[in-house]
Amino acid sequence: MQKQPSGKFIVNLVGNGKSYFLWNGTESYYKKLRSAYSEISKKEESEHLFFSFFTLCASTLEYSLNFIIADFCVAKYGPKNYKDYSEGYMGLPFRKKLLMVPSIISNRLYEIDNTHSSFKQLEEMITLRNRILHNKDFLKEFDFPKLNSKIADGGIVVPIEEAEIDFEFEVSTNHIDKLTREKCLKFGDALGDFKKYIMTPSLNNELVENSMIKKQEYVVD
Repeated sequence: MQKQPSGKFIVNLVGNGKSYFLWNGTESYYKKLRSAYSEISKKEESEHLFFSFFTLCASTLEYSLNFIIADFCVAKYGPKNYKDYSEGYMGLPFRKKLLMVPSIISNRLYEIDNTHSSFKQLEEMITLRNRILHNKDFLKEFDFPKLNSKIADGGIVVPIEEAEIDFEFEVSTNHIDKLTREKCLKFGDALGDFKKYIMTPSLNNELVENSMIKKQEYVVD
């Protein structure tokens, strides 16, 4: 498997200015991801690991995208001007960043294949991540039986025959309960494809058409 560079170095050889390096720390995330993937692959109960694995997947993807952007901007704009461009791209919403990074770094030659199953898995992961981390509840309506009650002496009087009341209300599945072993493993596999077909070729300046990358269909100048 092709390896990623450990970092980018800009060395001042004449000794009258600063030298720079951009270190690729993403492999630390992928190493922990491989270990966690192995753990939840086991048949014994590991539900308590699903959330930590899921958040590690999401964090690894975003860190990877941000590193690809930084690497590209350093090369294109130089060490003194790259940061403003990098921060602009990094500030894109998570899904848009995933969608747009291949186009950005290839100067609109290539784009991600948004029909690819691994893209769909990563897209689902991003949506679920946002819903889990920013979960919220609001009032919901439900039907309550009409009672033959009346107001008396400042209170509500209910007939004895209606002292027990049957009613139903529906509670939707909490987003965190949607995390299963199968879903987590699919997210992990999709992230492996992202690294293989997008990240590693990008950092080696070898991004071309492959399983997840296609030529950009429309280029408007």
